[in-house]
Amino acid sequence: MDINAAEISKVIKDQIANFGTEAQVSEVGSVLTVGDGIARVHGLDNVQAGEMVEFANGIQGMALNLEADNVAS
Repeated sequence: MDINAAEISKVIKDQIANFGTEAQVSEVGSVLTVGDGIARVHGLDNVQAGEMVEFANGIQGMALNLEADNVAS
């Protein structure tokens, strides 16, 4: 079996060209407080540390402090 670099390269380029960039919202929470660039959000039960979160106004943040009843991002 011969590996053809041109074929592999074409497959990879096709996959990159067809890669979707749309995000899918899977959970919605409620902002409890905002201060000093930190928002505390309730209701993101499945968020994991380091995941990106997006607020209703389009601002994006990262989930950092995962607490029992809220997330700080």
